[in-house]
Amino acid sequence: MTPALYHALEFSPRSETEMLARARDFRALMKRRRTVRDFSDRPVPRAIIENAVMTAATAPSGANQQPWSFVCISDAAVKSKIRVAAEEEEREFYKGGKTPGEWLDTLAPLGTDE
Repeated sequence: MTPALYHALEFSPRSETEMLARARDFRALMKRRRTVRDFSDRPVPRAIIENAVMTAATAPSGANQQPWSFVCISDAAVKSKIRVAAEEEEREFYKGGKTPGEWLDTLAPLGTDE
């Protein structure tokens, strides 16, 4: 027997009241998201990282191909090299003529690093 490629969706109908409550709760959670430019040096437990990666891996993809891969880095020297490379890419994006002027004008009032 050929194994099934997909699992049937276990759909649970919800009342309009419950859907509205869940939608409001989700919106409240999403409104708390922020871009953070300051980071803690406190280690994150591996189980938390693994759960976050497993959650990210459930994101929909074309034909469910799941084309992404994840790498978790704990070595400070490797993280530093990645940061330097990422910042260089960002500088090139903003200063190297790749960024549309309209985008730069929109960002100007934010007072970002550069």
